[in-house]
Amino acid sequence: MVGGTFDPIHAGHIQLGRAALAALPLDEVWFMPSGSNNYRSVLGLRAEKRHREAMVRLALAGEQEEKFVFSDWECAQPGSTYTSKTFAQLNAIYPEVTWYYVVGADTLFALKYWEEPELICNSVVLLAAGRREQVEDSSLQDTARTLREKYGADIRFIPWEDIPVSSTQIRQKHRDGKLTREDLPSGVFSYLKAHHLYRSLEELSDTEILDRCDATPQEREYYERLMGMLKPRRVRHSLGVMHMAMLLADGYRNVSVEQARLAGLLHDCGRTENNVLNALGHAPAGAQIARRMFGVTDESVLSAIRWHTTGRPGMTELEKIIYIADYIEPFRATMVDLDKARRIAYTDLEQAVAFMGESTIRYLQSRGEDIDPITLETVKYYRDRTVR
Repeated sequence: MVGGTFDPIHAGHIQLGRAALAALPLDEVWFMPSGSNNYRSVLGLRAEKRHREAMVRLALAGEQEEKFVFSDWECAQPGSTYTSKTFAQLNAIYPEVTWYYVVGADTLFALKYWEEPELICNSVVLLAAGRREQVEDSSLQDTARTLREKYGADIRFIPWEDIPVSSTQIRQKHRDGKLTREDLPSGVFSYLKAHHLYRSLEELSDTEILDRCDATPQEREYYERLMGMLKPRRVRHSLGVMHMAMLLADGYRNVSVEQARLAGLLHDCGRTENNVLNALGHAPAGAQIARRMFGVTDESVLSAIRWHTTGRPGMTELEKIIYIADYIEPFRATMVDLDKARRIAYTDLEQAVAFMGESTIRYLQSRGEDIDPITLETVKYYRDRTVR
């Protein structure tokens, strides 16, 4: 297996797979993108999980090697994933299979810092690919010896004519405007450009954000209608919530991306100028407007719009996601403890609801504003659940 974030996949990753096939009679080489949520994708500078998956699929489709296989094993798992857990699960499900983990030789230096390195070393055969001079380096051989002695690692070095490129370099080259089609596997360059990846969301136009979110023609029509109903900054905020909701849905995989995208886009449709209950009343009004004016019939989407401001005890996963996304969307700048809130959201949705609810209460208290009793109930409910 060749693993990694693939952010984005590049020729070096493909070369690792070829090196493994050349060294051993393997049945298949799985390319498995990491399922870990990347906090930096909030602002657009890193690719969302679903985009990383799509780019790996495209890269492998352009290869002639039949033994190259795309695996969504880690990406399909909710929340963050760890290599140790992945191989433990794979060994339990496929006990007859010998798993080889293909890595660049330099990875051995960092392995001791990974989650449960002893479990990794006891679950797989490590195929460390490197140039002759790299493999013969005394520090690398000392590291391999330590891993063998400490963890019982089975490490086999395989020759690799590595390509001097990294995903970090690819992203920087793209930001500098110097990336070309030849720098990436087949299909990846076009996909990256079409979805405006590795660019700050701040610099993207509304249309480009819709592209990045793979908005449907109907959702693009909804956007045009929102432009006639809401102030431009409110529409921009709605696009930010749509993007953030998709990130969370994509990361946790318990809610469909389509539902999250629609609820995020329309969550503030009740913020019209003639809504006299604009502060709190816009949420229930928005649910009615989404149903009546936009024709939304999905009750789970309508409920997420209804409760996105105050929350409620016992929220559905979609309701939690929209509540959280409204607080931490990428165009927010003044919310309390915003950076901390974003990090918690990538770890645990219920902790995020409690944290953001408490921050909202403190903010309202500092301004002498009324606090909806449901907000107080929501915070107590989720704080009680998270401290058990």
